[in-house]
Amino acid sequence: MQPHIVVAGAGWAGISAAIHAVRRGARVTLVEERPYVGGRARSVLDKTANVMVDNGQHVMMGCYSDVLTVLNELGTTNFLERQRALQVIFAERGGTTAKLDASALPGKLGVVYGLLKMSGLSFAAKRDIIRLMVRIQRRVVQGSGRTCYELLRDEQQREAAITRFWEPVVLATLNMSVRSADADLLLTVMARAFLGSRDDAAMLIPRQGLSDLIDPIGPWLQRHGSVMQLSTSVDRLHTLPETTTTDASTHSTTLRVNRVVISDGTELDVDGVILAVPRKALDRLLQNSSIPIEFPDPPAQSPIVSVYLHYDRPWMPTDFAACLGTTIQWVFDKRRQRPGTVALTVSAGDNIVAATSDDIIKLADRELRDVFSQHMSAVQLTSGLVIKEKTATPAFTPVTARQRPPGDALRNPGIRRMNNAVNNVSLAGDWLDTGLPATLEGAALSGRRAVEILLGERLTGDRPS
Repeated sequence: MQPHIVVAGAGWAGISAAIHAVRRGARVTLVEERPYVGGRARSVLDKTANVMVDNGQHVMMGCYSDVLTVLNELGTTNFLERQRALQVIFAERGGTTAKLDASALPGKLGVVYGLLKMSGLSFAAKRDIIRLMVRIQRRVVQGSGRTCYELLRDEQQREAAITRFWEPVVLATLNMSVRSADADLLLTVMARAFLGSRDDAAMLIPRQGLSDLIDPIGPWLQRHGSVMQLSTSVDRLHTLPETTTTDASTHSTTLRVNRVVISDGTELDVDGVILAVPRKALDRLLQNSSIPIEFPDPPAQSPIVSVYLHYDRPWMPTDFAACLGTTIQWVFDKRRQRPGTVALTVSAGDNIVAATSDDIIKLADRELRDVFSQHMSAVQLTSGLVIKEKTATPAFTPVTARQRPPGDALRNPGIRRMNNAVNNVSLAGDWLDTGLPATLEGAALSGRRAVEILLGERLTGDRPS
């Protein structure tokens, strides 16, 4: 009999879970309380410029295997343009640039050769970076409860290498300062992306907005005998006790969700539930459902400030660049969506999130002109938009990263205040313990694992992290 699985939440984790559940033969009802899909990674309308922009610039790389699985199913991988090999520009005030170009040799050899050829760092600093990369590749480096900065200093990384190479990587991938981010997450990013194959390390550059990548989920579900309901939430889970016998003398009582109540009052009979909702919504739902569970307190949230600047003509000499010594950290040319538009990000943006949009736009334009003076002398700024995501990602420090709950937390009666395991409910979301930072790939991976937990079998082998 075809099992019925309700997936609560149509962010990237919920969409991934819905697709994998359908592919495993389930009938899925995907429920989302907002009138749109994508959660914290979607497109919005910039009314002044009358153009769709993403609510934050999300970096995607070739190693994003779970994201690519989702997009392959939805038929939207053609919206991504893959770099031939990793190429990153590091730019600073006065027009000085350095280029990391990994295209000369395959895989990690290309990254090493590109580092050796890159200007802006001494040979000794580049040698130290490469030596640490080799140690990461050999898996002899452990985070051991350290911050990224502590690990880098313990690994004899020079300050110039930290500020000009490692910190831009940490900010872009972990949304944390190098002095507070968990070192194990950086090691995972380096092993999976920069030290993988040439395809793994290549950047994936969207030619369309984030919402365009995932909007086909509704029709996709319908074609596969499933359904999506927007502007609808899961309000309560009904549970029944279930007794299992492990041997002739051992019995255990667990809980099983048999019905789900959604916000319009409808009750759905279910065989399994995947909760791909934010932490606060999860706590509220479990409380409403009389499922006593107490997770560790959630970590603080790290903000991201995104700035879209619309100029009267295209001017950027490269697809994207890391900016050194400025408030803005990364800049992306969005000419594929609108010629003349650039997107800037300030990760871990606590120092700027309280500023007014006008002040942020002026600052961003001024710093861009300082960095790209030779390209911007004749261009005029026509409008700008600031998007502040104050709760963009959890702040995973060495302490909070180890408190991330697993996707099967509701099956574990050892969780505080949890008397009985709930057998047929799993969790999904980038805040869970995926081993990855809170990224699109972490969200998609968590969705796949949530289905594996419910249906009891690995869908595909996890890539080494």
